[in-house]
Amino acid sequence: MNTNSKKKDHDWRFLTNYAHVLTAVGADPNVRLRDIAATVDITERTAAQIVTDLVRAGYLTKTRNGRRNSYEVHDELPLRHPRHRHHTVGDLIRFLQDPAEVATDTDSQANAANP
Repeated sequence: MNTNSKKKDHDWRFLTNYAHVLTAVGADPNVRLRDIAATVDITERTAAQIVTDLVRAGYLTKTRNGRRNSYEVHDELPLRHPRHRHHTVGDLIRFLQDPAEVATDTDSQANAANP
């Protein structure tokens, strides 16, 4: 356990930081690295490295907009592990998405359809 960070309940997790970063970007394509880091409980440098890895692997596209970045998640791509390649990144993001975000997304879509 990292003694420099706040005390953790457990030394391991079921999901990697990569999954959590994808979920954060999927929830907000304009999210800042510092916000990703805070959400995932990692350093900003680690968040930047994970985003770079995901861009290199083709799971994200990063676009510079002035001083900010925006991201596009390629949610149609399969997961990397051979046992889970029948699932997509979108499936993972939807599974991990906060229920409050799902309700907000559904409300926004309904309001857009019925102006």
